Amino acid sequence: MMKIKSTDTYLRKLEEELIELPKEERKAIVAEIEDHFSNAIMEETMQGNSKEDAERLVLQTFHSPDVLAESYVTPSSTNNFDQLTISVFIIGLWSAASGTLLAQLLDIYDLGRLTAGMLGVAISIIHLFCKKEWRKLEVQTLRAFKYVIPFVLFPASLFLFWLQGEINVYTITYLISFWIFIGLCYSLFQWFYKRVMS
Repeated sequence: MMKIKSTDTYLRKLEEELIELPKEERKAIVAEIEDHFSNAIMEETMQGNSKEDAERLVLQTFHSPDVLAESYVTPSSTNNFDQLTISVFIIGLWSAASGTLLAQLLDIYDLGRLTAGMLGVAISIIHLFCKKEWRKLEVQTLRAFKYVIPFVLFPASLFLFWLQGEINVYTITYLISFWIFIGLCYSLFQWFYKRVMS
């Protein structure tokens, strides 16, 4: 597990672990832990430690977010935390459909695939917009996949450029369209994530 270096990161991860709890209860728990952090860091700074050292020392005394979250959730909730759901596959569908759409910009044109790509992206966005209850795995997938589209599809696109053999014809049009689409997808993923955690 990656070492957590700031209280902000700790609190964000803790809230993700508690995502299945009611919003008010989840926010109250995070606020309580944040208050503990503030008081403990203040005590450490009063003893002469810098704010950075104080934060590091305080974090060392806390269990990891997933372990701490277990003390706040019921066993039945914990059993459901890591189950695959349709939303996890919907998020994956968004990325797959995005790849299909981007391929059309390379003149690999097929009306059926173009339609499927547009439908896949549209269905994914509508599903995520209408979704009310979220699970931990879904939130983690949502956060991770905002990086999948730019960092997985981009090298894949370069490979398709090479296969086409006409890079000069499509480079400018493709790159402009690609980064506009990538920017929109990234912004939407980020917006959905903030909406879920708010």
